Amino acid sequence: MSIKENTLTGEPETTDEYEAMIQVLDTLISEGLRKFVGDGRLRDMEKEEKRLEYMKRTEQVIRAKREVVKDKQLQEMGRTLEALQETNDLDLDLSN
Repeated sequence: MSIKENTLTGEPETTDEYEAMIQVLDTLISEGLRKFVGDGRLRDMEKEEKRLEYMKRTEQVIRAKREVVKDKQLQEMGRTLEALQETNDLDLDLSN
């Protein structure tokens, strides 16, 4: 995976990279919720559209976090299966 300023490309290769992505997403979620309901809330009714836009973006980030967590879990399960196959503790031959 490559992380450049304002850009993520590729797929995380390690659990640490997934954790870094999750931390960034958590920060975005917290900030979005703060802007929507917390101390940073835009209280001017003329800015209602901005408030709604923060909520939409926060919802998108929450969905992205779910996908990252799911991908992380799948990667970890794959590594576990590979390790079990290597130690001959698991036979995945499904041709029977």
